[in-house]
Amino acid sequence: MKEIAILLVLALSCVMFSGCLDEESNSVIGTWEWSDGKGYAERYTFHANQSFQAEALGSAFFGTWEEVSPGHYQVTYWNRNDAEKAETLTERVIYDEETDQVYFPGHRRVG
Repeated sequence: MKEIAILLVLALSCVMFSGCLDEESNSVIGTWEWSDGKGYAERYTFHANQSFQAEALGSAFFGTWEEVSPGHYQVTYWNRNDAEKAETLTERVIYDEETDQVYFPGHRRVG
């Protein structure tokens, strides 16, 4: 009887512990910033509820993000001042766990 009670306590503990785990945890969640070192900065925030905010080019953007494969995310966003959401922007973002940085690979060298 004592063994059954111990097994029940262990089983209950496992169930309770698994309920406490944060299933929403994702490495990309947080605020990321990039600067050219000359006063220009871009700021990207990934929220746990899969909403997205950005500040760049003197504008503010909002939208959503989703993980499409491990470490690869698709971000869809609009200019915050565009109530009609006329121009939808979509970018892929890569999170590099080794460097703990995010990259927007869609950016091409222009100079």
